[in-house]
Amino acid sequence: MDSWHATHYLLTEDISSWEECQIPFIVARKKENNRLLINAVMGRTSIEGTKGSFKDFGPVKYLVPSETQQISKALLQISEKEFAKRYEEACVLNPDVYRTLWDEEVDEYWYIFQCISEYYRIAAEETRGMLLYLGCFYGVDFMWEMQD
Repeated sequence: MDSWHATHYLLTEDISSWEECQIPFIVARKKENNRLLINAVMGRTSIEGTKGSFKDFGPVKYLVPSETQQISKALLQISEKEFAKRYEEACVLNPDVYRTLWDEEVDEYWYIFQCISEYYRIAAEETRGMLLYLGCFYGVDFMWEMQD
């Protein structure tokens, strides 16, 4: 399981993949537990014709500036304590699906969350939209010669 997928789950409780994700733009509180659900990883609207090679997960998606601002505000509402609770629940409720959550430390996902939050904060502050894209990176495709 990739960290982007686990991060998406920790924010939305949605287990669908990039290609399958059909959840709309969401920044909403879940009725059952008043948990804030935020679609900050998988985006909203796909840009047609942007599906690349076999190494890509799917099309480029985008958020308009107002959506970026809403997401930024919502991300800032999640405390480290709440994030840790989400992480613990994911490990218990979905051990087969999110096996990497058992192997990783909550601190690593908290750091990823903080990076995402900061990225959205800066974009929102500058009234920017957001492009979201996932693709595979294979180091062998970009190997550089070591120079002495």
